[in-house]
Amino acid sequence: MNLNENSKVWLGVLGGILLGAYGAAVIKRGNIRPGTAKILSYGYDIKDRIVEQCETIKEDCQDMAAEAKEHYEERKEEDLKKAARASKGK
Repeated sequence: MNLNENSKVWLGVLGGILLGAYGAAVIKRGNIRPGTAKILSYGYDIKDRIVEQCETIKEDCQDMAAEAKEHYEERKEEDLKKAARASKGK
């Protein structure tokens, strides 16, 4: 049997519809609902960990930016002092 591309697409769509209908029927019966809820609750745990990591990274970046600004201002102040000493020496 030689299927052209359109036939393959329609078979894929039909298969997806059948699989979705079967999944919906199983969920309605409640057979997998408790297990699904438990699995999804682990998803929330993962989300919480990711949010915590993002907050930690954000705080670290803010700390580094503040430290970099401090170094910049110190270096700028030193450059101004050097320029003032150089202009007095002329």
